[in-house]
Amino acid sequence: MNTTNSRIIYLWQQFSARQATRAELDELMELLSSGSHDEESRQYLQQLLAATPAGEEDRARWEPILQSILHPVRTLEPHSVGAGEASRSGASVTGSPSPVRRWVRRAMAAAAVVLLLVGLFQLWRTSRTEVSVQAPVVIVAPGGNRAVLTLASGQKILLDSAATGVLAEQGNTHVQKLGDGKIAYEAGGRGGDGTRGAVAPLYNTLTTPRGGQYQLTLPDGTKVWLNAASSITYPTAFTGNSRTVEMTGEAYFEVAHDKKRPFTVKAGGQTIQDIGTHFNVNVYADEPAQVTTLLEGAVSVDGHRLRPGERATVTGATGTRTTASGTTGSGTTGSGGNIQITQGDPDQAVAWKNGLFNFTDAGVETVMRQLSRWYNVDVTYEGNIPPRQFTGMIGRSLTLNQVLAGLTKERVHYQIEKGNRLIITP
Repeated sequence: MNTTNSRIIYLWQQFSARQATRAELDELMELLSSGSHDEESRQYLQQLLAATPAGEEDRARWEPILQSILHPVRTLEPHSVGAGEASRSGASVTGSPSPVRRWVRRAMAAAAVVLLLVGLFQLWRTSRTEVSVQAPVVIVAPGGNRAVLTLASGQKILLDSAATGVLAEQGNTHVQKLGDGKIAYEAGGRGGDGTRGAVAPLYNTLTTPRGGQYQLTLPDGTKVWLNAASSITYPTAFTGNSRTVEMTGEAYFEVAHDKKRPFTVKAGGQTIQDIGTHFNVNVYADEPAQVTTLLEGAVSVDGHRLRPGERATVTGATGTRTTASGTTGSGTTGSGGNIQITQGDPDQAVAWKNGLFNFTDAGVETVMRQLSRWYNVDVTYEGNIPPRQFTGMIGRSLTLNQVLAGLTKERVHYQIEKGNRLIITP
């Protein structure tokens, strides 16, 4: 795609929506004055006038101006001059206009553009005479460190407002909120594992809302990052010969090495098991597939072993099982789902953890699902949305408005309404 052409269309869209900044207006006029973007501007202005809800009188007034841009005056077009005519007029026989003629054509085209801009401003005024106050722009802030910790007793702790220090004592384990906002568990019983004899395990659940994320250190030292709209349930102390947690949504794990007690994640019908591994699991219910991406170590999903950099994509599964060894390949899972092992993109898989959206040939709905979860907005579609694909990275610290402004360069049209409703239009 021609970046400059996309830019001038974006500037025209900002101008026609009355959202252009002073810098954007100056940039638009500079591009127009260069004369190298006339065709793109003409096409856009023609579409704009055709869609402008103005009266027939206004349309009749400004249509000739537009036509003078779309179809320059015939006498200013290059033409050939016959020998007789040339001898009578003193003109040379050539197919190109004189420098003066080129200057006149440029001046008339520029004047027509200026007149059209003035006309558009007048059309805005006449089409908005009934609106006394412009509706405020709805600014949607990005997500942040927000989560709720549900203790074994059922007590809920809002972590983003909780004070630093010990939050609760459960059995022989202290639950602490550290100075950097993370949650950690500290064993206080004999043996260093938080157990005293045959004590029944206590379970906690950490839940992030839409617009939230959180980091957690489990009792065994395993580090977990939760993405928005996700949860993880785990014991306050790991006992026996295994370490098992359950999750929904998306999480990244850095598992503490313990060869005698494998670490198991149950997620979306899958059971992912390893000894000491870094991996990402995405099992959102509204995504078309469940994806496990391996960064370090080794895991296998239903007998299909993953090597670092690979991912397992499961579709149509009602339940899958992951073991500690297996062969690389693709096929069906034990529960009837289809699994494929392919080369993945670890940086893209954990971009959310590193504060980024990272898209590669992603469709509009794929992009909007991620924006919906991080900005806590409900996305609706109106009309026939043309297919678009997006490739690139965008910071998750930006407001939704800033992210969408970038997407308008790719001709994504939107409207944000109160109540965090995002409407996508053709």
